[in-house]
Amino acid sequence: MLRSVSRVKIPHIALGRRVLTSSYHTSRIDKSLKTEYDSIRDYGSYKNTIFTHRLPESTAQQSPPLVALHSRLNLPSSFTLSTLSQALNLKKYDGLANNFGLNTLGKTLLSYYVSEHLLVKYPRLPMPIHNVAVDSYMGSNALFDIGKIWGIQVDTTSKLEKYLSQEPEFMQYGKLRFISEEFKNEVKESGVFELSEEEIASINKENNTYLSKETEAYASAVRSIIGGLYTHAGEDVTKQFIHDHILSRKLPLDQMFQFSKPTRELVRLCEKLNFTEPVEIRLIAETGRLSSHAIYVAGAFSGVEKLGEGVGSSLQEAKTRAVVNALMSYYLYSPVSEDGSEVKLPSDKNYKFEGIVGIGDVAI
Repeated sequence: MLRSVSRVKIPHIALGRRVLTSSYHTSRIDKSLKTEYDSIRDYGSYKNTIFTHRLPESTAQQSPPLVALHSRLNLPSSFTLSTLSQALNLKKYDGLANNFGLNTLGKTLLSYYVSEHLLVKYPRLPMPIHNVAVDSYMGSNALFDIGKIWGIQVDTTSKLEKYLSQEPEFMQYGKLRFISEEFKNEVKESGVFELSEEEIASINKENNTYLSKETEAYASAVRSIIGGLYTHAGEDVTKQFIHDHILSRKLPLDQMFQFSKPTRELVRLCEKLNFTEPVEIRLIAETGRLSSHAIYVAGAFSGVEKLGEGVGSSLQEAKTRAVVNALMSYYLYSPVSEDGSEVKLPSDKNYKFEGIVGIGDVAI
């Protein structure tokens, strides 16, 4: 009912110069919802005057794209086609129920299961890497790719085009609906894109990219389908679905690390782990020192314990790789149970804590 926020800045003057102050947020009513109220401060009087209803199941069954999507995702029979159609509807006031509630539920479920997976499987991940990994699993761009793979189509034709092509009304219920009729009827120039306020606000000035409406719509649809699956089939089925479609993807965590001072970080890490012996980088083997293709093997040691090993075409490269590999072997550690299998997750049945708790990130 309450829409995003507007930022208000109040300048302060002190000692003849302007001082930046922190801004605060004020909420404003989303006018598209046509909300009525007795008093703006009386939240209990807020009423949404837009009439919405769910798509009848008999109507949804006549939509070929909807039936095909349901079969393609191997959804259970308890997951109704009308709910699947609702998950694809982002429009607020076209008369049909939208996916706002399902999207919120699906996002909550994704956040829980993805965080649980990463925290249990990689308990030593630094928090910045953990956040990037979560975004790689369930960020808008990642879910956009998944929605494309699922074969979700976008309803881009206007009512006039549907009428002229004699397209059945049932076809639109199986497509992603987020584009307004006004936008569909606009004359578009090739190569020219007009960004909305939300798209402008999402612009990343570092690489000149932005989060498009289509990307966010696909992500919302994927989250809504997960929310609908939980509603109709329960937790166990939803958890397996998230594992099959989200967590089963290989995530290159080792490529997310970037050490500016790896040797210094390794020393600090060993101090934090209470290693008594100092860290030393030693040359283990070499060949072809005087040739154009020399190979060096170096190792990072703490006393007699070898922490990591690296190979390089120069001595410095081998030493750096050894230190980085030592850090990676610590941060990417994954615990196993007593019988050698993966440890159970807290959401599993008969869960028993078998892992370890990390001691926190290393401060450089």
